[in-house]
Amino acid sequence: MLLVEECFSRQAEGFLDALRQVSHPKVLAAFADRWKKDPRPWAREQLFAYLDQALDRPGHQPLVKRLFKDAEERKDDEMVGAFLVAFDTLVRRVRRTTWKWDRATRSAFEQEILGTPHDSKLFSHRTRQYLRRRAWRYFRWLGYARPEAYAAAVLPALRRYRDADLEKGENILDSWALLRICFHGGDVIEFHSRHHRVREGRSLAELRAAPRFPEAWDRPEAARGVLRLVTEARATLVRRWAMDLFRGLKSRAEVAIGCDDILAMLDHADERVQQFGAELFDAQGGNERLPVSDWLRLLRTQNLTALATLCAAFERHVSGERLGFDQCVELATARPVPVARLGFKLLQTRALSGAEQAALGRLADARCEAVAGELATWALARVGADEAYSLEATSRFFDSVVAPTREAAWGWLTALRPDGRPAATKAYGDPVLWSRLAETPFDDLRLRIVDHLALRADAATPGPGLGADQLAPVWCAVLLGVHRGGRQKLKAVRELADAIAREPGKAPSLLPVLAVAVRSVRGPEMRAGLAAVLGLVARRPELGAAVRERLPELEFGEIGEAAA
Repeated sequence: MLLVEECFSRQAEGFLDALRQVSHPKVLAAFADRWKKDPRPWAREQLFAYLDQALDRPGHQPLVKRLFKDAEERKDDEMVGAFLVAFDTLVRRVRRTTWKWDRATRSAFEQEILGTPHDSKLFSHRTRQYLRRRAWRYFRWLGYARPEAYAAAVLPALRRYRDADLEKGENILDSWALLRICFHGGDVIEFHSRHHRVREGRSLAELRAAPRFPEAWDRPEAARGVLRLVTEARATLVRRWAMDLFRGLKSRAEVAIGCDDILAMLDHADERVQQFGAELFDAQGGNERLPVSDWLRLLRTQNLTALATLCAAFERHVSGERLGFDQCVELATARPVPVARLGFKLLQTRALSGAEQAALGRLADARCEAVAGELATWALARVGADEAYSLEATSRFFDSVVAPTREAAWGWLTALRPDGRPAATKAYGDPVLWSRLAETPFDDLRLRIVDHLALRADAATPGPGLGADQLAPVWCAVLLGVHRGGRQKLKAVRELADAIAREPGKAPSLLPVLAVAVRSVRGPEMRAGLAAVLGLVARRPELGAAVRERLPELEFGEIGEAAA
């Protein structure tokens, strides 16, 4: 008990564990008087946490009784509700099989009954039943005396029930107070002063919301509380009751259902709650006036079933002109299929400005594999077109982590016109793009690049003075050499350096190819690349800055030293 006193004074985490080890009734009764008078919020939180645990520690009867009576005297609705749930779960019968004798037929038959088990919980079974009736009596009197306050007082108690408390049908029947609160007006349960039973020919699956004091629930503030209970309740039975009750309330029309409410339901783990949220959203009016920011928040939900409904509602109520370009891209690059298709459709119908068309490279970040390929093909037809070719935007699609995007990008790059010429002429003939592709970490793309470079490098090695188009076999041979090696590839490196020295204007497009050779893991290609770069700097000192920018990992001395 000394440890309990110290933990209680210091607000230590081990307080409840230490308290549950104490079993002396008189000591605990004295401590209850101190606990109930403590004004600290922490002390109140610990009491709720204590009632969340099983009431099965020997000697704790005086502690529980004194704290319960104090909550009653102070008319602490929330605390009495916590005791009500704790007492309601103390009574748990078990199924047993017994034999009975039928005098009429003079034969025995087997029958299943509910029996009272011998357990380690507090109080005798008669006392347990009395305590739960007394706790319910507190709220019943409240319903008669102040019906306007009844629903607000009962709702915190309903939130405390857990699925583990109502796991079996007999557990539901033994939840005496819960049945009184939620189903007293129904015709499935036959209520008596001390026990309940299912009516002949009925089953618990037929339970429908029929609360005690129905007029107390059909108020706007109570209806609002019932709606919150749909997402906040921990027990499936309570959530189903709240949804059923809310559908039948006349005052629900006065409850404003906001975006946060719908999102909380759509993102709930219970599928019934998700469907209920989609049902409420689709049924309520005024969705056409919902801000675009709220629509986007709704479309970020992970509930795939609800997303189809939300996307259909979006298309009905929101015109594309209300969205900005960035918002369309956000939707198109989302992971869920319905959202990605919606964003793609909005982009296709949008008149793109020059800046927006240049920014289409962001679609390379698409995460939906079902739509990513179509997005890439559509975007590359614009950012990769010869009249608007952008290297930075185009290369992003080849670096995508989504395989369909890379597949579509490769198909676009190697596509041919009817006359056999590349459809994307500038991209196909850009050494810088191919240099980046040669360094790709994706095996599916790397193998295709090597095979394609081999075809392009099979042309005769050009001689001096050839144009940039005729140098394609040379830089293809260099890039291929990084993967396959060969003497011809080393000669191509020298030819490439000579071409840059003859025409320095080709340096921006051909230097990246030499950089790939320098960074090769193959010794011959790396040495040939280094020799070509040093020779180029010696012959064309004005290219020193460009070489240093392209190969920052190399340290260059003076130009004269390089020439030496």
